[in-house]
Amino acid sequence: MTAATGEGRKYAALFLAGLGAWVLNTLTAFVGEQAADIACAALPLVWLALAVWLRTGGRWTDRALTSLILAGGFLVSLCFILQLAYDFSWHDLAAYDANLGGETNPDGHLGYIAWIVENGALPTMNPLENGYSILYNPPLYHLIQAAFMRLNLWLGVSQAVALENLQVVTLLSASACPLVAVDLMRFLGIRERGVHVGALIMAFQPSLWIFGATLNNDILSILCILVCILFTVRWERTRRMRDILGAALSLGAGMATKLSAGLLIPCVAMVFIVAFFRDLKRWKRYVGQFAAFLAASVPLAVAWPLYHLLAFDVPLNYVRLSPETLNVGNLSLWKRFGIPDWFARNELFFTGVRKTDHNVWMQTFKTAVFDELTLFNNGTTMWNVAYLLMVLFVVLLAVELILFVYGLVKRPAGLSGLSAGFLGMYAVVLAAYYIKFCLDYPYVCTFNFRYVMPALLFAALGAANWRDRARWSGWLVGLTGLFAMMSVGIYAGWFYPGLLDALAALLG
Repeated sequence: MTAATGEGRKYAALFLAGLGAWVLNTLTAFVGEQAADIACAALPLVWLALAVWLRTGGRWTDRALTSLILAGGFLVSLCFILQLAYDFSWHDLAAYDANLGGETNPDGHLGYIAWIVENGALPTMNPLENGYSILYNPPLYHLIQAAFMRLNLWLGVSQAVALENLQVVTLLSASACPLVAVDLMRFLGIRERGVHVGALIMAFQPSLWIFGATLNNDILSILCILVCILFTVRWERTRRMRDILGAALSLGAGMATKLSAGLLIPCVAMVFIVAFFRDLKRWKRYVGQFAAFLAASVPLAVAWPLYHLLAFDVPLNYVRLSPETLNVGNLSLWKRFGIPDWFARNELFFTGVRKTDHNVWMQTFKTAVFDELTLFNNGTTMWNVAYLLMVLFVVLLAVELILFVYGLVKRPAGLSGLSAGFLGMYAVVLAAYYIKFCLDYPYVCTFNFRYVMPALLFAALGAANWRDRARWSGWLVGLTGLFAMMSVGIYAGWFYPGLLDALAALLG
């Protein structure tokens, strides 16, 4: 079996699992909440059955353990779409209503999708006018969801259930992110014992579970960014046309989903420029490949913002503003970017209140683990356990990013200096852009981990490389495993509070 075939099998398995999730989600949404609870209770048994099957009949290998980790992450993410309603999130969803700009004001991602479903075309209204601001977002995600919505309706699924099924698309996008990370780790020559840790970091991240159930364009954009990184690193070694086209299409698709994917442009350009001047004798080959890259990526990337610029004079860097009640620009830079004060440190979950949610770092870390959900009441035992989970996330992320920097210096066998420069440059650009974004738009909802979520890939790479190279790395495996178990346990306790009551009675 070739490596390419092995890579493809993971994505084929994910697609088939997505079809199963679609059927299961349809049935549970139709039957009701109790069916979702039963399904979620059965999923751990499915994982155990898979583990037993892999362990028997000579099927157990180091790669089988990676597959088991990835499958576990997928099943947890599936529980999130079964348990969370399609409109649970605060991230600009609004109502599923095609009457954009009307009395119901469905100026959000669901309204965008509904308009395409009802009209069979892209909206042509001015996003600078009241009621249409969501339309500044490029439409690829909304086109995919509209097509899936119409498929559900064509199959006779009711609109209410079809809306729940839209989460299957985001589930697949989120679940593909760990697969891409695993492909990159293996391509860089990291041995499977390192890949195990990297896969665990990616597959058991609450932010991926949450955005796998959130019906906005964030997670598809993140997936496209990770795919572009993978193909760029691959092209730097192989110089194959198919790899540069993969980078082009993923970059174009990322920008056709969310323009912030364009942060990759200077980093990819740096790789192309250095590669070209290092190998000038084959300049004709590079010119052809670069032309193909531009032809595949530019139309996808610029069509929507260029249309709005020419038709309505919408700035290319347009961002719709949040309510002024969330503006913390009047607070000092130290209060926003310094050490979190007492009020910020003692509010674990998002409130939207400026008194507690004004600090960039506290907001970034807590949204990395809980996004804008409120899981438990302040001061309860589970609130304290959840606080420990956030602290563990901060510690692990800091350690893993230090290990990532170490890995750029002490590189794995398959990581060239140029590719290391590419990864390091994108990490710096991503961090710098986030800080600038928080300065330019000082709103409580701006300070959110979703804007720097590709950092999870750097964390996974750093940890995987360290686990592969270092003799004394068991502590990293232990902490990563603890974070994964605590994440599953805390969200299980939130979804099923009766479990906590039963546990308390047992201990009491």
